Amino acid sequence: MDLQSKAGYLIGKTVELILTLLVVSLLVFAAFSIIPGDTARVMLGPDASESQVELLRAEMGLDKPLATRYLTWLAGLITFDPGKSYAYNVSVGELIAQRLPVTIGMSVIAMIMVIIISYPLAVLSARKPGRLGDQICSVIGHVLFAIPPYVASLLLILLAGSIFSLLTVGNYVRPSDDFAGYIACLLLPSFAVALPKIAMSFKFLRSSIIEQKTADYVRTSKSHGLSDLKILIRHVLPNSNVSSITIISIILSDILGGSLIVEQVFNLPGLGRLLLSAISRRDFPLLSGIVFYLAFVTVLLYFISDIASSLADPRIRLK
Repeated sequence: MDLQSKAGYLIGKTVELILTLLVVSLLVFAAFSIIPGDTARVMLGPDASESQVELLRAEMGLDKPLATRYLTWLAGLITFDPGKSYAYNVSVGELIAQRLPVTIGMSVIAMIMVIIISYPLAVLSARKPGRLGDQICSVIGHVLFAIPPYVASLLLILLAGSIFSLLTVGNYVRPSDDFAGYIACLLLPSFAVALPKIAMSFKFLRSSIIEQKTADYVRTSKSHGLSDLKILIRHVLPNSNVSSITIISIILSDILGGSLIVEQVFNLPGLGRLLLSAISRRDFPLLSGIVFYLAFVTVLLYFISDIASSLADPRIRLK
């Protein structure tokens, strides 16, 4: 019966994932299809004749019905080939693949920073809530949460890049050329993205740990003679895993989106710069491809979070 419930839960979540992605694809296509203006006219310029514009529209498939264009575009997304970029005349998948190491690298490094900083701080703060150390950590958390990533980027460039000359700012190194240099050039922008997320994760985990400490099983464990540290390690932290999984998935999706802005500040050739270029040039295949794949990653993260949470706490599958 337990195996059947797991399979049923997994199938249900998979169906939800597919339906969500279909709705997202429809919304993305509809949003870019109703934007005022003619892409062919923008590409050719105001001096182009109507025959030239109509010819280009036919070449790009813009003269076909919306339903046909949507199905063609959707089939391309499924096969990871959403067409060629109007501006670059290169496959959209190839362009995104070239920029992914920057955005994904920043997101992974930022997430690692969030975990290794926020989790120990939350544990230390929640052990003695209301004390001086807890109050200091809470104040720091409020300050970090109030700083937008682009402001943190400017401050880090000024402090670490200009005043102390700790790291080179603005020089991107490909991982294939020098992996250590690749990590080094992403440290500052990743930290800028991670700062408010560290505060967010800290506050959420701290509240979860404090809530678990008031549970009945903690009082029972104390009556059996277990120390506070053993109770924390053996019982409180494992029971906080569900909350941790949820907040990590939310933060990771936020990091992925926030890194696009920080890339511009640090002059990194990631998806953020490619996205702005696609917007300015009305490059629909490239623009819609980037937006959809970012949405796909976000939805997939929540899907994985739901599955991981159900494995950590089987009661979730019964709700």
